[in-house]
Amino acid sequence: MAAGARVQRALHTPVNLGVMPLFALANAGVALGGLTFGDPLVTQVGLGVTLGLWLGKPLGVWLACRLLVALRVCVLPEGVTWSGITLVALLAGIGFTMAIFMAGLSFTSPAWLAAAKLGVLLGSTLAAVGGLLWGRFRVNTPTERLAVSSCPTGER
Repeated sequence: MAAGARVQRALHTPVNLGVMPLFALANAGVALGGLTFGDPLVTQVGLGVTLGLWLGKPLGVWLACRLLVALRVCVLPEGVTWSGITLVALLAGIGFTMAIFMAGLSFTSPAWLAAAKLGVLLGSTLAAVGGLLWGRFRVNTPTERLAVSSCPTGER
């Protein structure tokens, strides 16, 4: 193996697990300087953002998939289970860059913006941990697949 390939292989894990997340946080403009938990509205903003990413996005993704399959607009591809759909839905809560951008457009108060940023970080972290745990303990176990025989046109 060439020296360049060995260096690339050696740097792959530290860059992906350390450098890239730090770079993303630094460039997302995450500063929590104006955060105070004394104001109940600030706490509610942070909690709302956290719950939205951790529970709201996954629930929306999962329910949309379930509804479209139930209405026979589509079928699950061969080999895709509802456990796998749940994993994708849980991981949909990760993605703090756009959420922080939207918080910056939404909140003018520095305290509210700081609370929203903290909520984004916490919600994304909870979504990542939830997805990791679901993937580790549920995806490779036998799951029941929704019985859908065909798509609306009768073709599979």
